[in-house]
Amino acid sequence: ANGEHNRDGHHHNSSWNCGVEGPTDDTAVNALRQRLARALLATLLLSQGTPMLLAGDELGHSQQGNNNAYCQDNTTTWLDWARADADLQATVAALLRLRREQPVLRLSQWLNGAGDVQWLEPDGHPIDGPAWQDRSQRALMIRLRDPAAPAAAQALLLLNAGAQAQRYTLPEGPWRPAFHSDAPGGACTGSAWPQTLELPGHCLRLALRVLTETKTETT
Repeated sequence: ANGEHNRDGHHHNSSWNCGVEGPTDDTAVNALRQRLARALLATLLLSQGTPMLLAGDELGHSQQGNNNAYCQDNTTTWLDWARADADLQATVAALLRLRREQPVLRLSQWLNGAGDVQWLEPDGHPIDGPAWQDRSQRALMIRLRDPAAPAAAQALLLLNAGAQAQRYTLPEGPWRPAFHSDAPGGACTGSAWPQTLELPGHCLRLALRVLTETKTETT
């Protein structure tokens, strides 16, 4: 489309078409693409640091797959507000609200592992040694704590990049669900997560540590 015979743009492309190239009427393929879009937006907006969100990502603006549309001043690059993806807009709004309300999701200092972050395998054990190099492992947990806040101010991220469901053994909680990328808009309901939890494939979920109230007596 750029008149460069595919000589422009980066040759290293890690994208996945979910089984069909380009637009499709296959409802299963479209549902999977939407699920992946929510998970990728959540991965970005729940990461530490300043999220680099490109204008239009929250609308589902794909540039029709053109990854270097430098010369396109047409519908390839124009934002189509009338056809904005309501699900992705709701997803981004929910994630930005979580970032604003939960300081643990936007820490002001570098992570150093001294109590502020734990990288855990699905079984709850710390990721260590060869496990970091295991390309077959597509799932992990990330436990975050804000050193400037009470110890109870924590967040738990469950990530499953694989296609199959994965069972997780959670660290001590209780953990209240806050975002599910496998649901439209990231919506989630229900009480605290159980000690073990099965996460669907291509999914990210976030929970916050529930603050337990303690009563004090005065005399």
